[in-house]
Amino acid sequence: MCEITLIKEKDLVRDIIVEKLEENLPENTWKAFDTAEFNALKNTITSDLVIIDLNTKIDIIATIEDLLEKNVRVAVWTTDIDSPLLRDLFRYGLNGYFYNGMELSELVFATKMMLNDQQYIHTKLSTVLLHDYVKLTRKEPNRPAGILTEQEWNVLEELGRGLNNGSIAKELYISTRTVNNHVSSILKKLHVSDRTNAVIKAIKNNWITL
Repeated sequence: MCEITLIKEKDLVRDIIVEKLEENLPENTWKAFDTAEFNALKNTITSDLVIIDLNTKIDIIATIEDLLEKNVRVAVWTTDIDSPLLRDLFRYGLNGYFYNGMELSELVFATKMMLNDQQYIHTKLSTVLLHDYVKLTRKEPNRPAGILTEQEWNVLEELGRGLNNGSIAKELYISTRTVNNHVSSILKKLHVSDRTNAVIKAIKNNWITL
C-alpha cells in the first residue's frame, strides 16, 4: 500500500479528484492538503508520492527539493503551459508533469506509472519539455552498447526529429511495418510508454542529439 498526497487548494474539483482516485486505486491511501494544511504538516509528511498543484501558494522549489532529498516521488500539476516555473521544474526530472483537464483514466494511468518509478509527462507539455532539453544538450551523443540495435538507434533519431512512421520508413528505406516493429521494440527496451518519452529519455542520457 502506498500513501499519496495531493497539495491543492480546497475546492469541489479537488474533492472529486480524490474521491474518484480512491475508488479506482483503493489499494492506496490518499490525502489532500491546501496551503495552510500543508505548511502546518509538511515536516511530518511521509508519502510515497506527492502531487503539487503549481497554483498552490507554497514555496514550490523549496518544497520539491525537500521532498526529493527524502526520496519522495514528486509530480507537478499546471494550468499554464508557458509558465517559467514549469521550465525550471523540467530540469529536476520529476516523476510526473500533469496538465489541467486530464481525464480520470489518464490520472489513474499516470499514478500507476509513477508508483512504479516511471515518469509520466502529459502530451501538452512534451513539446515544451523537448525544446528545453534540446537547448541543454548540445553535444555528441554517447550511446551505451547493448540497449538498442543500430537500426533502432536510427529510428529513435528520426523520432527525435518528429517524423511519423511513414516518413521514417522513407528516410531509412525500410517498410512502415518494420518501423512499427522497431518503435515497439524501442519502447519496450527503454521501459517507456510512448515515443515522446523515448525521445526525452534518449536526450536526457545524451544518446541522441537534435
